Amino acid sequence: MPRLRPRLPLLALAASLTLSAGARAADTEDLLRSHLRGRWAILRSPVASECSDHYSDNDVAGRFASGPGPVSLPVGELVSIDNVHAGWTSGLDVNLGLAVPYRVRIVDGPYTLYEIRSCRVQLNFDVSREVRKDAARAEAAVLEILEVHDSESEARASGLWNRRQTEALPADSAATWAEYRVWKAAQVNVAFRRKLEDVLADAQATLRSLQDGPEYLESFALGVEARRNDSAPSCESALSSSFYVSGSGGKNKRGFEDGQRVAWATNVARALQGCFVDVAP
Repeated sequence: MPRLRPRLPLLALAASLTLSAGARAADTEDLLRSHLRGRWAILRSPVASECSDHYSDNDVAGRFASGPGPVSLPVGELVSIDNVHAGWTSGLDVNLGLAVPYRVRIVDGPYTLYEIRSCRVQLNFDVSREVRKDAARAEAAVLEILEVHDSESEARASGLWNRRQTEALPADSAATWAEYRVWKAAQVNVAFRRKLEDVLADAQATLRSLQDGPEYLESFALGVEARRNDSAPSCESALSSSFYVSGSGGKNKRGFEDGQRVAWATNVARALQGCFVDVAP
């Protein structure tokens, strides 16, 4: 019978290689961060941003980036390099903060509003694993789309900078926002009131159709008991809340469901009563 050789050396070697690969990936990321993070740059491509606290995804191929927006920003944007992520499996990403805020247009109902927002972008590079594990090649891919500088003043001196300035807010912007907030509060209250009326009507219809049989009434009480301690929904979730049966109980299925429906409606109605907002300007 052939003698089995111990596998521990092979397992140890595999573990060593895995740890070594992870260390090299970490080294690549550290090198990229030391070279790029905290520096300033000019974008060689248009980008798209949500102009929020989120770094909006933009896929990069060579010197071209594209994202879903909704704000489109032109070539030559001045950016800070906020962070770099590089991994053999997680891709190559660069987080950028745009130095010049953007005037965002918002349309809601009859109102057109404007707001000044900071914009952020994440560049997601479509590069191979071989590039991602080589700091020099990964940095070269980044420099295809970013003209990197040591300081903001140096970047502003670049001929590639588009010199975009933030558009001013309209003169009546503050008054329009104040009027809009009153209108929006009224709209919110209308939505809460309609939902409250619907929920109460549902409960009243159920109560009007109560049956007299002892099995029904016993099951109804069990249904109420099963749902009476439901946690109160938030105002947002109360608006979209709909009834569902939870579990089973009693000898009469309809009685159990009707009891749960009344308990659910009472819980949602109680939550909605605390959701109305002041409309006064």
